[in-house]
Amino acid sequence: MDMDTFMTTLYVLIDDWYSSGMEGQMQRHAGPACKMTDSEVLTVAIAGQWRIGVPWRSERGVVRYMLQQGRQWFPQMLQKSQFNHRVWQLWAALVRLQQAVADWLATEADLYECVDCTELPICSLSQAASYDRHWLSGQLGRGGNNGGWFYGEQLLLSVTRQGAVTGWLVGLAPSDDRWMLEAFLSTRQGRMQIIGPEQADSRRYQRTLVPSIHSFSPAICIGYHRALPYLADQGFNGERWLTHWQHEYQMTVIAAPPANARQSWDRPAMKWLSSHRQIVETVLSRLVEVFGLKQLKAHSDWGKITRLAAKMAAYNLGCYFNRLLGRPDGALATLII
Repeated sequence: MDMDTFMTTLYVLIDDWYSSGMEGQMQRHAGPACKMTDSEVLTVAIAGQWRIGVPWRSERGVVRYMLQQGRQWFPQMLQKSQFNHRVWQLWAALVRLQQAVADWLATEADLYECVDCTELPICSLSQAASYDRHWLSGQLGRGGNNGGWFYGEQLLLSVTRQGAVTGWLVGLAPSDDRWMLEAFLSTRQGRMQIIGPEQADSRRYQRTLVPSIHSFSPAICIGYHRALPYLADQGFNGERWLTHWQHEYQMTVIAAPPANARQSWDRPAMKWLSSHRQIVETVLSRLVEVFGLKQLKAHSDWGKITRLAAKMAAYNLGCYFNRLLGRPDGALATLII
């Protein structure tokens, strides 16, 4: 797909979706008419998330490119500060678009969702040590895909069997993965809460950070429950946690028990779970490689949420375009040529 076809197709799809219902849900402010329509702003914001196959490498770069060479698509392209302000106002529309495209990508083969956490570093550990922590919004955490220490926050991602992003949640870096999933599942059930297993050992959890519901990203980003089980890795295991989620929210989470558990899994069962939940690792890898997930470079919490929403929407739209073209959903690196 060449650049002209990509931009045209992307705009038409977004404008049709936005005009069909989302436009009426957006709050309007008094003032002169906007030079760029909301659909145009959403199109540029989503296109700007690509890092492969495009002549820009950042959101600043896509604005510069559209001002210099993209006037045939967007003759009223805004300057950077004006454009960023408009995108921030449309962050909820980006979230809803990502969820709508996930519904378009849904098939009868989606028998489960896969969840996993990954790190969202703000800066390196050496930079965090040298900077005044007052100016940094992150915290020190350990884990994620690399398994080491990092400074920033962490992201919980849920994807379908086919690899479509259905929901996501940002939380504190030191938070245990199970508290992240607790916030995620409770929100999908109707109201975010952090209660944990009723029979949890209090002495144990005195040593564990129990996050506040105010430390997570907006609930709208999490999406809704699709009446499917969730496959998770050992970071989410624990018999009491799995039982708690089943009884409290009627949601089934499948995670392999610890190796020293009384009823540990055999090798074929472990291999089955690993092979079926591999898709979430693949999606995270695509988000990093094609959309720069680990390079948010946001200067505010809302800027961070907006950029994440745009990346998730761009990812799902890329999968949707590939399906329309008869290509593998995940062939995102070669979609634009």
